[in-house]
Amino acid sequence: MAGGMKAKIQDVYGSGDRGKFSLKALLHSRTVVEKDGYVSTGVLTHAEGDMMEIELTEFRNFELGDPVNLTVYSPVGIHRLRSSVIAKANGALAVLFPERALAGLEERRESPRVDVAVQGKLKHRQTETVTGKNDERHTFEIEEEFELVTRNMSDSGIGFKLLFGGPKLDVGDVFDVTLALETQFPCRLEIIRKDDTGQREGYGARFVDLSEQQRRGMRAFLIREQVGTYFRLKQQKLSR
Repeated sequence: MAGGMKAKIQDVYGSGDRGKFSLKALLHSRTVVEKDGYVSTGVLTHAEGDMMEIELTEFRNFELGDPVNLTVYSPVGIHRLRSSVIAKANGALAVLFPERALAGLEERRESPRVDVAVQGKLKHRQTETVTGKNDERHTFEIEEEFELVTRNMSDSGIGFKLLFGGPKLDVGDVFDVTLALETQFPCRLEIIRKDDTGQREGYGARFVDLSEQQRRGMRAFLIREQVGTYFRLKQQKLSR
């Protein structure tokens, strides 16, 4: 028995020829959660975006921010991960999903999208040329602000639409935008896609030159939104 378990662990952690596996293979796996010598066992029930959910009865013994070690006993091997607690609910913990630590995982999600409506303002600049007396031409730069609302966000960009009309934006245009997160979040966006929504044109845009501090702030916001949305939907299902 011990020899078989040792061989299994070597298959997972060795540098050899272990195959790729789907994220779904980890779901419903027995998962051990450990902190400071305290150990509890639960079941991995959700893994998406930046979070994983582990259902366990001793969830009250863990606090937000606790660093934890996870051992996932899955059909595709034993996986040991380091994470931290980001939310608690009745009978469950949410922890950060350290996807990069899962060697062999097929799914490489670069910037998970979160459906979230965030208000913002877009600065639009255009030039106008006016012909005056004696055919003198004068060029003016006009700057206007237009309200927008996001449809989804990731740490690489947003999908949004302009409210109350606004100018037609073109792929390749770059704009200054301020998003109303927990605090005002000034940034620059480049339009990379136009969507015809039927009523109002929508756009896809990527962030341009975010600082490391901005990236950390955006990721923290998105993680909170993911966790909040997941547990709200879960509570709605339980109350039906």
